[in-house]
Amino acid sequence: MFQLYKKRGFSEFVGDTFDFLKIEGKSYFKNYFIINGIVLLLLVATLYFFTSIFFEGMFSNANRNNSDGMALFLNSNLGIFIGLGIFLFLIVMLACLINYTYPIAYLKLVAEKKTITTESIIAIMKEKAGRTIIFFLASLVVMIPLIFILMGIMFLLTIIIIGIPLLLIVGPALMSWMILCYYDYITTENGYFQSLGNGFNLLKMKFWPIIGSTVIMYIIVQMIVGIFSFVPYIITIAGFMASIDTESQSAEPYSAIMIAMNILMIVYTISSFTLQNLIFVNQGVIYYSVKDEEENYSIKSDIDLIGQNEE
Repeated sequence: MFQLYKKRGFSEFVGDTFDFLKIEGKSYFKNYFIINGIVLLLLVATLYFFTSIFFEGMFSNANRNNSDGMALFLNSNLGIFIGLGIFLFLIVMLACLINYTYPIAYLKLVAEKKTITTESIIAIMKEKAGRTIIFFLASLVVMIPLIFILMGIMFLLTIIIIGIPLLLIVGPALMSWMILCYYDYITTENGYFQSLGNGFNLLKMKFWPIIGSTVIMYIIVQMIVGIFSFVPYIITIAGFMASIDTESQSAEPYSAIMIAMNILMIVYTISSFTLQNLIFVNQGVIYYSVKDEEENYSIKSDIDLIGQNEE
């Protein structure tokens, strides 16, 4: 089993993330799709119907050269859009809660050297469901506004040159701080504000290695998501533009782009949610590594093993 409690630096933060996936990847993603798969399917199905209705109205009115047609279409289908919008919002929230809590539950079992099954992961997630909801509600009032304010200041500072490097540092630092706080809050019984402080202290202990690792993992995730979505999107748009006959009012190009856009949306959604696990696993490796430096869990574990061997 993968050793989470271990002293690490920048290269180990990145390298051990992929070592974890080599050792636990099959079990990790198998259980992930068992637990979150149905929710993701509901999410992409709702997105599919929502965008299909929207594109159908937009393209059908474009074919008729009716400037007011889109507004009439939206008004006549307002109830459907509101209903799907509310359902979509709820499904997105549920998918996010599972997506953010699943890695913490899995790594908690790894850290405690317990048998990992779908049932054991779900048991932890159910046990921590109340704290999960409290964390997100509290963060909407405390952490999220603070992050928006700080990021807003950073964007304003990009007017002068110093704002650009600050943005590249502060952005990953805030993301890592939030995830480390969440790890602390879910894996312990600490209060919300205590976890905020603990997350900040953990970030300070190895600030530059954590920032570097977070940036590298974020770039890797965005590159992979881009390969799955952005490149096919550009190819689809280019093909669509080339196929348009300005003298023809045929709906075939519009039908093709609707199908292509929906497929790309589904691929992007599933790949984005799935690949977020890389960032959370990386932050978990960081969390347990820095906790080990703080409280020497690995040394205590080695001493316990020596005692067991002597017996």
